[in-house]
Amino acid sequence: VLDRGYEGKIEAISTRSEAPAGTREVVGVIVGREQTAPVTMIRTDRDGRPVWLFSRDTVALAPQFFSEFGFPAVEAVLPRQLIETHVLDMPVWSFLAIILALPLCLLLSWAINWLVLRMLPASWNFARKPHPSLVIFLGLILHSGAARLFGLPLIYRLWYNRVLTVLWIALVVWAIFSLISHADRRMRDYLTAKNLTSTQSLLQLGRRLLQVLVILGALLAGLRSFGYDITAVLAGLGIGGLAIAFAAQKTLENVFGGLTLLSDQSIRVGDACQLNGTLGVVEDIGLRATRFRTIQRSLLYVPNGQLATMNIENLGQRDRILFRHTVGVTYSTTPGQMRELLDALRELLNTHEKVAQDAQRVRFIAFGASSLNIDVFAQILTNDFLEFLGIQEELMLKIMDIVTAHGCSFAFPTQSLHIESISGDAQKA
Repeated sequence: VLDRGYEGKIEAISTRSEAPAGTREVVGVIVGREQTAPVTMIRTDRDGRPVWLFSRDTVALAPQFFSEFGFPAVEAVLPRQLIETHVLDMPVWSFLAIILALPLCLLLSWAINWLVLRMLPASWNFARKPHPSLVIFLGLILHSGAARLFGLPLIYRLWYNRVLTVLWIALVVWAIFSLISHADRRMRDYLTAKNLTSTQSLLQLGRRLLQVLVILGALLAGLRSFGYDITAVLAGLGIGGLAIAFAAQKTLENVFGGLTLLSDQSIRVGDACQLNGTLGVVEDIGLRATRFRTIQRSLLYVPNGQLATMNIENLGQRDRILFRHTVGVTYSTTPGQMRELLDALRELLNTHEKVAQDAQRVRFIAFGASSLNIDVFAQILTNDFLEFLGIQEELMLKIMDIVTAHGCSFAFPTQSLHIESISGDAQKA
């Protein structure tokens, strides 16, 4: 009767031996076709040892329910050898039926999944091939029903359910990981199209943390399925977490520093940055440190905790690049030539397509020690440094042409030495 009709969690049955004699405990129910009754156990002593026995009321119900369950109808047409021969306390036919039912249930599950996917609208963009995790998950559900139908003994059902729970948990983890990977690929494609490389790093970190949480939850669920009290485990994890937090303050500081850098996007992978006089390109933002490639091609690792508090000049996020040079011409330049030279330089900046018109000027600023100084200031409309170098070279060559075309020349530091003639008396002295 228990093999055919018991409903309840066997692993949840209390193992308390300190309960007083006479204590009654309901450990499940027997579900028949026409009636249902509780399964009650009572605490008693036998040979000085505490034991739990089925109550007399429960034992008295066995004949009533046996008339509902009886023997499987299939036994009436099977050879006596398959019925009387037992393997693991089960008739051979029942043992073989449970084993053969597994591939049949998986095949049926695959067919059900295939039909469901074919019925979905094409606009939903689902794969038309059944996913293995879903096939196995549904197949195990079908097989658990078949095992009950074929009379799997209760004691084996306990371990069968435990193994089944572990497999279900593994399949759920597999399915969740597949969903995470699919969502990660979709988000990466979107972020790549938007050129949001730093957000990709944050997405990768979030995916890893989510996977760790899923595995941790699966382990706790598995422990609970085997009858362990996870309350103590959770309390231990809390105490262990506090101990780890105190022991790894610097590590946690670097982790949260990395999260801060990724969330506010102060620096991104590929950005050229200057920090403490060192120029480098961000190659990777990790959990502990950020890796820079310096102009000497060496690698510089900076802990994220320090990086979050440093003054960082991010050259990669410039919308413009400054072009500023001082043009020094000789003192032989006349005022008229200077005016024409200034007008020509202003015209050069005004007509260049890569020079911002709201941020450019040319001014005669100083009488230098050996030159007349002209300040040429402009902002170039690019954030690509290599492109800027090409534009800067073009502008400087044109400035040289303009200076030469106006009859002027560039000044360079010179010194004039004046020698005075002295009188004859001074020479004799």
